[in-house]
Amino acid sequence: MESTHNTLVITLLFVFNGLMNKYIYSVSRRLIIMIQKHSNYFAIIGCVLTSSLLGYAFVVDSFGVMDQNLFHSTTGGSLDVNITSSPEVIITDNEAKFKINFFEPGTNKIQVHVDYDFQVLENGEEIFSAAKQINQPLLHTAEGSVTIPFVFSSPGIYSIKIPVLGINFIPINPEYAEFKFVIK
Repeated sequence: MESTHNTLVITLLFVFNGLMNKYIYSVSRRLIIMIQKHSNYFAIIGCVLTSSLLGYAFVVDSFGVMDQNLFHSTTGGSLDVNITSSPEVIITDNEAKFKINFFEPGTNKIQVHVDYDFQVLENGEEIFSAAKQINQPLLHTAEGSVTIPFVFSSPGIYSIKIPVLGINFIPINPEYAEFKFVIK
């Protein structure tokens, strides 16, 4: 009796397995035919979804920082400059703090004793200069790292320009690094 029961179970499993394979084959075949028939539509849908997702990623990232490369060499290549903002997403009428680090070119070693300025430009026009705020032609950081607060009064696209005028107490031809920010 037990042997008959086992045989029945095994037979049912083979039948079930065969039916499942037939069903899976049938569904797979229909899916392949549908994809072949409508491949142009799938290509268009794929392109739309891909560009939508990429566009979404750009919009999300651009709500605080437009230029994702926050590490630039100065125009003359004398220094590498890194800038970060706190908070990351900058909102009008709220103070943002910009941390600026100066590096020896091509290294992660901080460059000490840098003469610089911190300028905010809107549509290419300077609206703020940290050096001018204290009636000086330039600022100096002995540590090679500085944090500067600023409040944006209206949304828009702004540039932060970091002119460099001297390194280790030696004047250089003016160079700068520039970063773009989107303020919401």
